[in-house]
Amino acid sequence: MTLLQKSPLFNFFSYIFIILTVSVSFLFFSFGFLSLGSLLWVLAVIVLIEFFFIKAKKEIVKRYTPSMEEVEEKINLLEEELKEKNELFLTLPRRARKILSLSKVIDKLISYIDREKVYNFLGEKLIDFFPQADNILIFHFDRKENFLELTYSFKKHDVIIREKRGDIMDFWVLKHNQSLIVEDFSQDFRFDSSQSIAFQERNIHSFISSPLSLGEYILGVVRIESKKKKAFSMDELRLLRIFTDVGAAVLERAVLFQRTKILAMNDALTGVFLREPFLERLKEELMRARITETRVALGLLDVDDFKKINDTYGHSIGDLVLKKLAKILEKEVGNSGNAVARFGGEEFIFFIVHTSREEAKKFAEGIREKLSSTYLRFRRKSIGFSVSLGVAIFPEDARDFLSLMEVADSLLYKAKREGKNKVCFTY
Repeated sequence: MTLLQKSPLFNFFSYIFIILTVSVSFLFFSFGFLSLGSLLWVLAVIVLIEFFFIKAKKEIVKRYTPSMEEVEEKINLLEEELKEKNELFLTLPRRARKILSLSKVIDKLISYIDREKVYNFLGEKLIDFFPQADNILIFHFDRKENFLELTYSFKKHDVIIREKRGDIMDFWVLKHNQSLIVEDFSQDFRFDSSQSIAFQERNIHSFISSPLSLGEYILGVVRIESKKKKAFSMDELRLLRIFTDVGAAVLERAVLFQRTKILAMNDALTGVFLREPFLERLKEELMRARITETRVALGLLDVDDFKKINDTYGHSIGDLVLKKLAKILEKEVGNSGNAVARFGGEEFIFFIVHTSREEAKKFAEGIREKLSSTYLRFRRKSIGFSVSLGVAIFPEDARDFLSLMEVADSLLYKAKREGKNKVCFTY
């Protein structure tokens, strides 16, 4: 029964109407104004009126009064809304603290200009913000070679991360350039769980992942995973996206800074060191060799008859000769503390640490022979070239930087005078 049907006032007026009508009818009958037949007709009319009145009342009540189910539904909706707002109110202090902490993290993150430091700092802070994570993986995307490379990993338990080149979900993020949340990997129709290393070997059921990207330019992928189902929420996915968006901007700046640094230190044509950065390195190595009482071999190298190559075949071929020479020289010298530079024009310079005079002689002769047997193809012709070298040894030939350079230079010109395509040492 509805509230209107239960109303005492509504029922009171209904009863008063019936009582008054019946009383007046009997009064008229007593005074002879109505016959018995008329009285019965009047009573019948009253019953009919009351019947139609009650029916009309019920229809009105039914039409304009909501059912108990509707009222209860509205009450439930209001209670749910109130509960959500109450939960939001209770979590506001925690969210405020997280936002403040996130702001501090971002301020620190944007101060880095080294790529490796950016990856490490990003990984460490993700551990703080996602304590439920079992593993956190950060992949660098090599655009030139088109592959992912694991550059940072956090493991809560003693597990082996074998997907050094990414897993199927990382490829999905990379392909679509979108953030991804998976509540239960075994039930997700987008992926074949039998093809996932994380699921098969580490029993990973849920994760969130986001690209390190600036628009369409992707620098990497971040994946945070858990063995539990439904370990992450959409709010946490949005938080991860904030991390990756800022991280991508900082990484791009680090890459640009590194490129600028390389351009400032390396020869644009050959890619090896420029003269000044090389000489700074040489000074450092001579100082270290003096302390450790080890030897350093310094070599000066010049392309024989380089002007003739330019005049005969053109400067573009001359440039190819220099590029080829630099590539071979850099490969032979290696990067284990050694260095190569373009000294100027067709001259190159290199040093080798922790060596002896005999080892230096053998190395220099090997360089000369390798270059003299190298050819470039041009218009169906094989173009060869040779080099002359002068090599000085620290500390036997000279005990300071300038003197060592002068000895190597004089030995180079000695090799030129004695017929070129030759290596000269002091005896």
